[in-house]
Amino acid sequence: MKLFQIVLIVLLGFPLVLSSVVQAAELALPSGDLIAPVIEHTPIEKDIYSGQQVDIKATVTDNVGVKNVILFYRDANAAEFKRLKMNRDLDSFIYTAQLTTTDSPGLEYYIQATDLAGNTLLFGYSFSPLTIAVVPVAMDGTTMDNSSAAMAVSTVKADEEKEKSGISKWVWIGLGVVAAGAALSGGGGNDSAEPPAATGGLIISGPTP
Repeated sequence: MKLFQIVLIVLLGFPLVLSSVVQAAELALPSGDLIAPVIEHTPIEKDIYSGQQVDIKATVTDNVGVKNVILFYRDANAAEFKRLKMNRDLDSFIYTAQLTTTDSPGLEYYIQATDLAGNTLLFGYSFSPLTIAVVPVAMDGTTMDNSSAAMAVSTVKADEEKEKSGISKWVWIGLGVVAAGAALSGGGGNDSAEPPAATGGLIISGPTP
């Protein structure tokens, strides 16, 4: 009878002991989740105006759960990427980050998703990021493509050259007036009422403005 009781106690207690051993093993070993999240993203192909807000969206799913989604971005002429957490839209798997474009040639970015087990997946890379073209905006509010922007720069330079040329022209005119006045005053020392028998012309030369 006692043997039967001992066997019964062992049989009843064995599952509890086995469960404790299994739980301890699960805590000691790495997580069994080896599946990284999945990122679905459509790159922005249309041009964005300078100063315009742009929404970068990505659909991120995981077999267990998503821990966070991070957007890495920078201006096209910058060296370092900045981090921005992408927020999940309610009742969906869509994550969104909002950026305001600058006057740089464009934006570069990539997306990183991490699940609860620490598995990470990238969409784009720091050495090969996705790009967004930024269109400059003129002072009157109109947009300019790259050729128009280059033409505007050339026009400004041409105006500056004209302004410098105008200054040079007036300098030479002023020097001519001074020289003419000096020539006329030089002839005032002659007391004779009669003018000189021969008259000559005054020529002022200088670089063409």
